[in-house]
Amino acid sequence: MNKGLNFRIECGECGRTFLSPDRKKNICPRCVEKVAEREEWRKKEKAREALEKKREEPKKQAVSKASPPAPKPPVFLTDEIKERIFNEFEPYRHQEALPWREIHRAIAKNMKIAKSLVGEALKDERKKLDIPKETRQEIIRRYHEYVVRIERPSKGRRKTIAGDLGITYRAVVVTLRNWKKEQLPVKDLNREQRFRIEKSYFQALEARRPLADLAQEMARATGGSPLQIFRFLDLIHDGIERLKKVPDATFEERKVVLSAYAEYLAADSPPEPFLHNLIAAQTGVTPQTVHKTLLQYRLDRLREAVF
Repeated sequence: MNKGLNFRIECGECGRTFLSPDRKKNICPRCVEKVAEREEWRKKEKAREALEKKREEPKKQAVSKASPPAPKPPVFLTDEIKERIFNEFEPYRHQEALPWREIHRAIAKNMKIAKSLVGEALKDERKKLDIPKETRQEIIRRYHEYVVRIERPSKGRRKTIAGDLGITYRAVVVTLRNWKKEQLPVKDLNREQRFRIEKSYFQALEARRPLADLAQEMARATGGSPLQIFRFLDLIHDGIERLKKVPDATFEERKVVLSAYAEYLAADSPPEPFLHNLIAAQTGVTPQTVHKTLLQYRLDRLREAVF
């Protein structure tokens, strides 16, 4: 791993993009804590199961020698039990990636009731995710259009889609996560290919060339898909809201940064150093300010373009 080299990566948990020096890292800083908590919970569950199993062994051996126990009376799903199940479920409500079977098992163990009762109580919650095929297709269609137009609503794409369709945010997240697994990932594009796409993108903007034509052409050149090209272009326009605390470049700083960027795009191949670090070294502007300046420039050029 080269010192100072950062890669733009799409988070495998929430889909947001982030910068990291570790190309193999696929969880963004926002999701690290949530994923760690989930993994810690799973470890504790496994440890607790192992401990309970160990404790139960002597009891089972003793019971096997004694007379069989009387059958327990059946437990029914009363309003009181249902309310307790909902209270137990509350901490899991926003853990989008946690399978339902694990949630059912954990609640059933904690309450010492059958998993079937938990499943029955939470069936309405599951139905909120069990959306019709037509709704899933509409979620994907709308998200695809946002990517192709490189457009981001102020509330965010997923929240906007959920609000417009009257469904849960979690349903949108799960649907898009499953859909993305079927698409060619952006990380499969190497540095040379990314450079060619970025270079061709600005040439297309200058010539008022439709981006759909560019995506088709670059997909043939890279052996990928047009959507993969659009997702990369979408990626290099993402993240301006996360740079609010980074100081804006002064007029002179912006001038030298954009001049260095023009030289970068005019080259025949990408330089060895990472773009932001390269321009920062050339201009004396911090890599964070370079990043923000280039993002602002790309967004400004996109707004000016007419397709």
